[in-house]
Amino acid sequence: MAGGKPTRVAGAFTTAFSPSRKGTLDENGWTKTMEIRDELSQLLNEFYPGQKIPSERVLSERFGIARMTLRHAIETFILEGRLERRPGSGTYISNQCYSLAARCQSFSSEMKSQGLEPGNKLLFSKVVSADKVSSGKLRIPLNAKILKFSRLRFGGDFPMAYQTTTIPTTYIGLIQDTELEGSLEDLLKNKFGISITTSQTEISVELSDQRVSKLLNLVSSTPCLVKETIDTDSRSRSIMWNKTWYNAERFKIRFDAPCQIRESKNPAAS
Repeated sequence: MAGGKPTRVAGAFTTAFSPSRKGTLDENGWTKTMEIRDELSQLLNEFYPGQKIPSERVLSERFGIARMTLRHAIETFILEGRLERRPGSGTYISNQCYSLAARCQSFSSEMKSQGLEPGNKLLFSKVVSADKVSSGKLRIPLNAKILKFSRLRFGGDFPMAYQTTTIPTTYIGLIQDTELEGSLEDLLKNKFGISITTSQTEISVELSDQRVSKLLNLVSSTPCLVKETIDTDSRSRSIMWNKTWYNAERFKIRFDAPCQIRESKNPAAS
């Protein structure tokens, strides 16, 4: 491996080291701390947000340097917000917090608005008969045919959310599994001429079960923000019911709502 790039192997890592690390400036003008910082930066790229990095003792042994030198390099990343210390626990990759809009906005739009490329992995897809819950949510007859599927949703390379979706088959035609890996809004509009005009949204908090925890790389029973939406078209038909689990440590809820302006006879009182 050239250039000291780290490689993760079965939960461990190895690093190719530069042959010389003297305290004076090297030929490129880098101090010892900055040289370590460069290699440490490459190592940090191998970890996910919220993941704990190895201890200072382990890292100093791997890099062949004093712990104080390593600590100086780590402190620079903490000041930049890339790392965070958790007293009594260790040092972690910082959890970047993303906004979750409490309004009509698809997951794909949310990710794009924050500079992330949305992605999907289809986990399950099947046509079934609507039970009482589904028929009530979508305002369709009991036992009507519905398409149910679940997806793991990504922002860039990271799993951001787990989502289940239900759509009455009477509103759509045949859908291939590969089509469910893209934007549902685009699919409904381009293939079936259905445009979502309103969305009823409820946001709650639930503890992650074993399945959600595994998919989102969480500890079991981690608090999750759950966004439940029922999307309606221009004909007032309930087209789609979504339920999406987000890691509560990585998302915050954003409300965009107009303020009602009250007229006042006394301008000074406003």
